[in-house]
Amino acid sequence: MTKNLPKILFITASIITVGIFLLNFYLVGFGVFGDGLGYYTPLRSLIFDGDFRISNEYQYLADSASKFGGGLRVNDEIPEFSKYTMGVGLVLAPFYFLGHLFTLILNSLGWEINANGLSWSYELFYCLGSIFLGISGLILAYKTAKIYFSPFTSALAVIGVWFATPLTFYLTLETSMSHAVSQFLISSFLYLSLTTSWDKFRKYQILMGLIFGLAVLVRPQNILFATVPILMSLWQILLLNNNLKLNQNKEEILTEENNQNIEDNNSLIWTEIKKHLISLIWIGSFSLLMLIPQILVYISQYGSLTNMPYMVEASERGHGSSFHWFQPQIFNVLFSGFRGLFIWHPLLLLAIIGLIISSQKIRPLNWILLVAFLLQVYFVSSWWSWWQGASFGGRMFCNCSLIFTLGLASLWEQFKQKKWAIYSLIITLFFMLWNGLLVMQYESAMIPPEEPISISQLY
Repeated sequence: MTKNLPKILFITASIITVGIFLLNFYLVGFGVFGDGLGYYTPLRSLIFDGDFRISNEYQYLADSASKFGGGLRVNDEIPEFSKYTMGVGLVLAPFYFLGHLFTLILNSLGWEINANGLSWSYELFYCLGSIFLGISGLILAYKTAKIYFSPFTSALAVIGVWFATPLTFYLTLETSMSHAVSQFLISSFLYLSLTTSWDKFRKYQILMGLIFGLAVLVRPQNILFATVPILMSLWQILLLNNNLKLNQNKEEILTEENNQNIEDNNSLIWTEIKKHLISLIWIGSFSLLMLIPQILVYISQYGSLTNMPYMVEASERGHGSSFHWFQPQIFNVLFSGFRGLFIWHPLLLLAIIGLIISSQKIRPLNWILLVAFLLQVYFVSSWWSWWQGASFGGRMFCNCSLIFTLGLASLWEQFKQKKWAIYSLIITLFFMLWNGLLVMQYESAMIPPEEPISISQLY
């Protein structure tokens, strides 16, 4: 039973996740709305119209409203182009084509569904694809954690991230947004970085480059995760250098032989530096190849990258520049009632504590991953909309799910006695309930979607 427990947990969690989504999809009548429209409509326009002009798609969808509350799907001005990147649509395109095939099959059976790329059947498979990838990313997080920790603590950590973080909301109720896909791609990238000899094999470098390029194409903030393989390379070089120096100090040899050893050691270090540098160049080159089409699209649409909506909307709304690098709102992003990551999702504070106090099993990887997380904190804190717009908690940190999983697994691993392991289970269940209550309050508008809220109001 214990051996099959992780499998049982994942199957149960997947059924619950998909079940919540399908119920919401049925009640509302659609699955793509909000920011998700900006990712979905360019895909449809490219396939059916052969361009990226989305005004006709928005106009078509603007006529639909939620069956559960009556809210209009499109409330704002209809845009000509999407300000969002094409990454989400590109990754979910296979599922979109499955939706088209499903539509044709149903029509052959007597149904009457418009095969125009905008019917409910297309949205259904598009959103299910997002959920499938999000769950796949969590499975990769589990596989990574299991290398260092027991299956029980690894599974418990994943379930905590699954149901006690902002990812919960974007795996069930707003699946058309980018966060589940982003989490999958970054989890895949980190999985390859931490579990393979990517510095030795070109196939891993190419695969990592393609995945990383897609991840940045989905959410540009993901570019900061490039620090993980860079710091891993630096660590390997420093480790080799220290080992060579230790061996050299232990040996009592003649001066000529010693000089020769020093030259050999320097040659080994330079060989190691070149190996890692070439590996990183391969990863970076294939990542760049994935980004070039988006850059060209933005230039053709807006004239230059500086005219992109993301770069000008801050000044248009009276916030000055898009990023305030010297005035980051770090405390607010982490500890305010207004979407503060650790206030909305306290389990994640335990995850970071676990990463800091982690055992020798994952050092120095824990510090490399901690740097990656802190860079995300700094980036979000510097953005003019540091509260992340209409957001359920700290949604922009869903990409750190594998990092949170390792941190939680490391913390729960400290609870080795059976009675203490029960406490870790109780804590996880409590914060899962906590998160579920927040979801219901957010969905019912008890918590306003974008207005400030204090900690006392939240609690």
